Amino acid sequence: MIGLAHGVERYGVGEFHRIECESACRFVEALVATALGIGVSAIRAGGRGSAAEAAARQMAMYLAHVELGLSLSRVGASFGRDRTTVAHACARMEDRRDDPRFERMIACLEAALHHWRRGHGAGE
Repeated sequence: MIGLAHGVERYGVGEFHRIECESACRFVEALVATALGIGVSAIRAGGRGSAAEAAARQMAMYLAHVELGLSLSRVGASFGRDRTTVAHACARMEDRRDDPRFERMIACLEAALHHWRRGHGAGE
């Protein structure tokens, strides 16, 4: 991650924020891909992909929005999707949280992201 003072000086506030969001979304993709055994390239793919790949992408978008607090539009831009697609992904993930196995998995990923954010000076 780029240091705040250096990043703002070098890129300007808006551009720095965009770079930080992109970096955070790439981390979420890697975390979800590792947890689900799916390639990061499948999550980043332009098309829908298999059901498992689409579900992994939805999970990553959900975590970026809910755990990192990024707007639907910002998440959509980072994942190459529309904000309405991100909203749909978030609704799907919320519905799946009724399943105890899914809830345990998503809670573990949220905890990992929370820990990561604390290590990067956010979320305190």
